Amino acid sequence: MADAAYLHHWQVDVPPPEVATTVAQRPVTYVSWFAARAYCRWQQKRLPSTAEWEYVALASETAPDGHQDPAYQARLLEWYTLPAPAVPPLIGSGQKNYWGIYDLHGSMWEWVTDFQTAFGTGAARGDKESERDRFCGSGVFGVSEQERVNYPAFMRYAYRSSLRGTYTVHNLGFRCAKDLP
Repeated sequence: MADAAYLHHWQVDVPPPEVATTVAQRPVTYVSWFAARAYCRWQQKRLPSTAEWEYVALASETAPDGHQDPAYQARLLEWYTLPAPAVPPLIGSGQKNYWGIYDLHGSMWEWVTDFQTAFGTGAARGDKESERDRFCGSGVFGVSEQERVNYPAFMRYAYRSSLRGTYTVHNLGFRCAKDLP
């Protein structure tokens, strides 16, 4: 249920206290979708859906819809131009958005429960078996100037569609969600 890099950065089951504190303050990475989902269930929570994640991630620091905030949009676009850091930043070190949620942008990619629902598979398009994993990523070029502010969302959808549930990488983590009463 995970590739060979699963928990790659964990050298021992129980790290020494000085390392454990640092590890506990960083996002969990090198974890598959299956492991992330299982952990959330163990916590009596779940992975957020793509729609939930995108809705919450749309908010800037001061508004539920950050499209009208040029500084916020510039920060998002800047993050997509930078390589992922070798060590993820500390949890809570990013900006808190309008909803009070930290680290949605600028830290890492995140698993969502329905990560591969944005694009159809090759079989759904009637492609040959050899072309099943290919899809058109140029859809962003047909959007209007006003919609181009959504480029980070296009990137997230494209990234999610390229994942398999067993993937474990250094810049892909998760967060748990729960339904409000």
